[in-house]
Amino acid sequence: MLEVCNLSKHYYIKKHFYLPLESVPIFENLSFKLHPKENLLVCGESGSGKSTLAKILCMLQPASSGEIFFEDLPLFALTFKQQRLLRQSIQYLFQDPKNALNPYKNIQSLIRDTYRSFNLPFNQQEILKLFEEFHLSPALLSLKPLNLSGGQAQRIGLIRSLIPCPKILILDEITSSLDLPTAHKILSYLLDLQQKRNISYIFISHQQKLFKDFNPKLLWINNLQNSSG
Repeated sequence: MLEVCNLSKHYYIKKHFYLPLESVPIFENLSFKLHPKENLLVCGESGSGKSTLAKILCMLQPASSGEIFFEDLPLFALTFKQQRLLRQSIQYLFQDPKNALNPYKNIQSLIRDTYRSFNLPFNQQEILKLFEEFHLSPALLSLKPLNLSGGQAQRIGLIRSLIPCPKILILDEITSSLDLPTAHKILSYLLDLQQKRNISYIFISHQQKLFKDFNPKLLWINNLQNSSG
């Protein structure tokens, strides 16, 4: 379903205004495959490019080189409009979901926006069911992101990412804002959801033991900046 071939990402910086641009490698030549209902756990030190990889897979950032194929479609060859349509199938939950939410809208409006973005019919009963599954009070729908705890924002972000029924869901440090019992409940829900849908998960986390029930493949990204310096 997903094939990544020799993917590399570099940033270009100037150390001084009179010097030419210098290439700074983040990661190089990453390759892996992911099949339906298969899972991947991405590990590595801070700054090794784990979140950057996630954004490239979701077509939110360009790669420096390499190729990504989703169901045999070359992602980098698609038009902007084609990539936008494909994001329904590849969803990404940011590491800090509160900052990813529009602070001027309440949660009900933000969830409506998700349905609207993918031309899906609004379904209030689906929202209430998901709120119940994630132990969230419906009263939160009237609040703005500023009024949410980190754990509540994490779960709201997860609900929004599940609404389009993605085939691949990328979860960046999903357990970092959650207490352990809540983390286990959400991971249990995701595991059960995987049995009902042909969904694959890409987890980015430092907590490998929490994901053992998903039997994930392991992708370790080295910090090239530290290793080269």
